[in-house]
Amino acid sequence: MESKSEYKSISAKVSREEFTRVETYCKNKGVTVSSFIKELLQKEIKLSVPHNVAGMNKIDYNKARDNFKWSVILDNQQEIPVLKNISPAYLENLFEKINVALELRKSAIKKNKKDSVPIPSNIMRGKK
Repeated sequence: MESKSEYKSISAKVSREEFTRVETYCKNKGVTVSSFIKELLQKEIKLSVPHNVAGMNKIDYNKARDNFKWSVILDNQQEIPVLKNISPAYLENLFEKINVALELRKSAIKKNKKDSVPIPSNIMRGKK
């Protein structure tokens, strides 16, 4: 009796230039093309939160307990808790780390002006 593998291969045709760019990228990162594509697929299809949900972060201070609560308020007014009983020190550290990461991102995307926004790469593809 022949056993069927629980794994299947996926393939796609890409231009020679795209293949070379992916191959070079993977070589520089020290990963195989196959593992890189597998990771991209897993990230994309395992998202449990729909892409079409919008809302705002909300952080409440509890003066009596001297701590914070972080939640997200969706546009439909539904409140989704993220973290409770957050210490001031933790929140200050998180704020600092977020600012450092955002500054690194600005540098990575070459953002120089305060009011500029990232341009999707598919708009820039093919332009030098």
